[in-house]
Amino acid sequence: MGFFDFFKKKDTYRIERHQQNELENWNDIVYTRKNIDMDDPEQRHEYIENCLQQMAEASREMDNLQFEYRVVTSHLRDMEEIDALPPEQRAEVNQCAQRILDSEEQQKTFNRRKSRMTDQEFEKMERLHNQVKKSAETLKETEEHQKKVKNDLRRLDGERQAYDFRRAEIEVSLDNMQRLMLVVAVALGVITVALAILSLALKLNVIYGYMVAITVAALAFLFLNQKIHEARREKKVILNSIARLIQLQNTVKIRYVNNRNLIDYECLKYGISSSKELLQMYNKYLMEKNERERYAIAEKQLDTNQKALVFALRKYRIKDPEIWIHQAIALINHNEEVEIRHELVQQRQSLRKQMDYNRDVVAGNAKNEIEELVRQYPVYRQEILDMVDRFEQRYPGA
Repeated sequence: MGFFDFFKKKDTYRIERHQQNELENWNDIVYTRKNIDMDDPEQRHEYIENCLQQMAEASREMDNLQFEYRVVTSHLRDMEEIDALPPEQRAEVNQCAQRILDSEEQQKTFNRRKSRMTDQEFEKMERLHNQVKKSAETLKETEEHQKKVKNDLRRLDGERQAYDFRRAEIEVSLDNMQRLMLVVAVALGVITVALAILSLALKLNVIYGYMVAITVAALAFLFLNQKIHEARREKKVILNSIARLIQLQNTVKIRYVNNRNLIDYECLKYGISSSKELLQMYNKYLMEKNERERYAIAEKQLDTNQKALVFALRKYRIKDPEIWIHQAIALINHNEEVEIRHELVQQRQSLRKQMDYNRDVVAGNAKNEIEELVRQYPVYRQEILDMVDRFEQRYPGA
């Protein structure tokens, strides 16, 4: 500790001591008339009224303190009466107290537990519990059906895409064959012109050339026309299949949307996201309900046990038996009883100290001061006595 710390410590001690002396001085009631002119009616009346008000305040406080003192004393007397009970009667009281402690422990266990569901969830399940099993089964079936419908939609969509792809292929093939027919026609025209030129220029017999060219062209046109006809027929079948798939898709989509809406409604109704979660919540609800019922039974049993303890104590002439239902452990645990007794003794000592203060320091001094005024100022004797009479009429017990 440094040199300056020593002086700091002394200053702190001096301040604390001054504060303690100041508080002690506040307890002292000082009556002084040094600066009061008793011949002045206003100052005299105010001084006497102040003394009387002190007496009234002390009287009111004494009433409160005496009532509390009687309560504490009665409680201590009850403890002595209980300790003096014969063994059989004390065993009955202890048994009642133990049952109260057991019921309270059950309630504490329930309050300490981790709640499985909120009160809002429990109230909703309580309101709808008759429908839960059926709703869970319906929801599960709907979810399974929804999966099948979804697979059907995917399969139909796949088939439709395949038909669309084949239709596109056929359309390309038709375009190609039509172009090929144009090419054959152009080729036939070119060959015919070439043969005509040869015939005119070289005087050749090209009749067989014409026949071959026309035959080949005719066969090519016949083949391409057949292929175009087959492609168009296949395209028509594909378009009919696509139309049928679209109608089937629309039907399945309606079923899908209805199932989805039903699932959404059930989930919204119970505040869940699946049938599995609904079953889990229902099982939680059953366990929660069982625990709450046991808690309600324990609460009712606690009330019964408390009444039994009060009845037993009243039967053995204990004045304030209701107090013991809140400190039943003191009837069984000696250390708790000793601690409560010690607290009551301290309370009674504190109350007695306050009563002594109000009786002697305040009421006694104020009364003596008024009597001293009557002796010292006989000329104002009647006025002072009239004020005292009015005061006693307002505060009869003072």
